[in-house]
Amino acid sequence: MVYLFTALYCEAQIFIRQFNLTKNLENIWFQEFYNETLNLRLTITGVGELAAAAAVSSTCSMYRPTPSDLLLNVGMCAHTAKKDGIFLCNQIIELATGKTFYPDLLYRHPFRESAIVTGMLPWNAGQDGGRFGGQAPFAADLLPSNTQTDERMIAAGALAGMLYDMEAAAIYQAGIHFFAPHQMIFLKVVSDNGNAAEVSKEQVTSLMQNYQDCIIDYLMQTAAITKEHSDHNNEMNEKDKQIVETFCTDLHCSKAMRDSMRQYIRYMALSGMDYIGMIRELYEKNLLPCKDKKEGKQRFEEFKRRLF
Repeated sequence: MVYLFTALYCEAQIFIRQFNLTKNLENIWFQEFYNETLNLRLTITGVGELAAAAAVSSTCSMYRPTPSDLLLNVGMCAHTAKKDGIFLCNQIIELATGKTFYPDLLYRHPFRESAIVTGMLPWNAGQDGGRFGGQAPFAADLLPSNTQTDERMIAAGALAGMLYDMEAAAIYQAGIHFFAPHQMIFLKVVSDNGNAAEVSKEQVTSLMQNYQDCIIDYLMQTAAITKEHSDHNNEMNEKDKQIVETFCTDLHCSKAMRDSMRQYIRYMALSGMDYIGMIRELYEKNLLPCKDKKEGKQRFEEFKRRLF
């Protein structure tokens, strides 16, 4: 299943039309459209972090995504350097907290990549280089108040030329309770350079139509790869599953380490690497099992270094 989230109906129209989505009249909280045959469900969240987080939580709590599912957030954004086009977000920064999130980009794609800043208020470009809803420039907001002036100036330069929206960080934070980082994709189309009030619904629809083919092609290809990988996992024989489970146990993996190991194994499977052979080799060299968690962590780091 692909779970699509857009903030506005005019952003969702290309998907509703292309995939012949039906409106779910039983959902009284958010506008929801679906096509069970194509395994596609679209929810219109409304504008802003609170609305986006509520919509993702509501949808995912109701339908309970699986490891073979995808979350795709598509919508408009501003660009602080007056660029246009469509971007795949490789870094998400929440303006209010300064927290940074990193979706895993495992699949090839035709898009330019960019970081995106998410704020509670629209970004208004001005003579000061752009302020966020009357707030101070975001580069300064992301640093502690006692940061030296020269450091703040350096940060402002480093963070220049980013995307800006009002939903991505909230969707990531709500989505991470249901999806792994590699299952979440954020595609943003630049609609303005700080003058969102001047952008009409018709312009948004037109921009989405301009990039319709590349968005839908990427969506379909990525969904197919994810399903194929999920089928591969399901087809893993019991012997290999036991090897992986024993590997984590003998490393004395914490919950965080086990989750990381699943990500690495998924990466190796997608890359066609013989990860079972790599694990067996560690046992043959008497490097496993580890005597305690400290040694397990060292072996875990060695395994990562060998992988990359």
